[in-house]
Amino acid sequence: MKQTYSALALVIAVLAMPIAAFAGENEATDGKSLSQLRKDLYAAEEDFYAVFNKLNDERDYDVKCFYEKPTGTHIKNHVCRARFITKAYSQNASRNRNDLSRVANQDANPVLAEKTAKYEQKMESLMAANPELQEAFARYNDARADFMAERERLESN
Repeated sequence: MKQTYSALALVIAVLAMPIAAFAGENEATDGKSLSQLRKDLYAAEEDFYAVFNKLNDERDYDVKCFYEKPTGTHIKNHVCRARFITKAYSQNASRNRNDLSRVANQDANPVLAEKTAKYEQKMESLMAANPELQEAFARYNDARADFMAERERLESN
């Protein structure tokens, strides 16, 4: 699953470069706690994907955000995952009788890699053509920058 998070993070990172110009200056965090900034970040991320899902015409590329607890921990992670990735994990886990070592290696699957590449192309084309999606991404980018800045400030103290 870690590679899936990396793939989605890569999509966002790739998109962040050309869109950074739309983001403008980061506003002050207005004294918000790290917890509140995290909630704002998750809300902005979910809003971004809601706009993406509205514009997207390929159901397998719809992104759902949720909380999940990785095996071995009680700490929930906020995850946003495309439908085709969730389906691939589910199918692979069923085929391999929940053998986690095999499930974890599914990112080497060429079909999944091709689908991921097409998903990334869809994301890029929708970003380029839709100011509403660009604005949602700018809000997400600002919320992420505010969260990261506050986290760094707290870690340096």
